[in-house]
Amino acid sequence: MKHGLTYLLLLLCTFAAEAGRPPVATEQRASQFRIAKLPAALHATWLGMPRQQFRNLVPEQRLGAPSSISYFSRSDESLTLGGYRITGVSYGFYKDQLCCIEVRVLGEANCRGIQNLLAKAYGPAATATGQYWQNPQLRLQYSEMPKGYATLLLASPSLLAQFQAEQQPRNQAV
Repeated sequence: MKHGLTYLLLLLCTFAAEAGRPPVATEQRASQFRIAKLPAALHATWLGMPRQQFRNLVPEQRLGAPSSISYFSRSDESLTLGGYRITGVSYGFYKDQLCCIEVRVLGEANCRGIQNLLAKAYGPAATATGQYWQNPQLRLQYSEMPKGYATLLLASPSLLAQFQAEQQPRNQAV
């Protein structure tokens, strides 16, 4: 994959096209993370792709406990998304398959802009700090903490479930 962020931008543009959907039920708005279904046809075909198909990946050093997910960034990545500035993009690989893409956003105007792209597609956020949507092929999560710093995570629910199942025995042994 030559331009990962370009595909992410196309996916967000697809969200904007879904803006005409009916509003989400009040019960869902009350929760901290609003769970909404993504259209079944919406999926990121590059999730699950082997790491070898990606070019210009640079390994990232992550603080904390070792993980089975390896993170990489790209030195040639465009740092704008939908016209808003982002601070970085990380690609997470589980068992050498792309399982998630994390986009980091800094600055109140950039966070509001990206959150507004999502709100146009799926309605306003339940809170200012986060929301997520999911279908069987894709999970999209927006979280903001502290104010003015946000992450947008696109992930493969099936690969994340495999990762979490692998982590269970480790967590129970502690």
